[in-house]
Amino acid sequence: MNSRATFALIAAALLLPAAAPAAKEPDDRPKLAVVVVENLRHSGNAIDDFVRLDMALQKVSKERKWPVAIEAERFAANTPDHETEVRIFPRPVRQELPDEYVFRGWLTLKVAGENHDFGIIKFEYRPRPGEWGDDVLDKIFLGAARAMADKIEPLLFPREERPAGS
Repeated sequence: MNSRATFALIAAALLLPAAAPAAKEPDDRPKLAVVVVENLRHSGNAIDDFVRLDMALQKVSKERKWPVAIEAERFAANTPDHETEVRIFPRPVRQELPDEYVFRGWLTLKVAGENHDFGIIKFEYRPRPGEWGDDVLDKIFLGAARAMADKIEPLLFPREERPAGS
């Protein structure tokens, strides 16, 4: 192909209208507020702990077919009270042994105005040799989200309302 034909192809590609993204259907499921109370000091990672925790809880909710949509928000002075909410006070992930990382977070749940305090949830992870840092963090937060879900699921979804596969 000569340079004139290449130029014509590039120009045509740039001038064609971009395909409009498909419209996303609105999620009409009830919302489950997840309020993350975190330290204002950030670790400097590209993805902070709040985002990792949100992604992990979204994944667990989807895996367990929860009939709610997770709406994560950072705790702030103007955060409204929710009738039903999960509140998480995460600590920074720590390396305790040379090959062990630990997530700790205090977990509370309010359902229909009734408060439940689960105390500190702990999840330990030992990465494989050569496993990348971001992959390790994703697995730690996913494991922590599953541990939290194990605690809150029976109260959020009593046995008769529990999603199939839970």
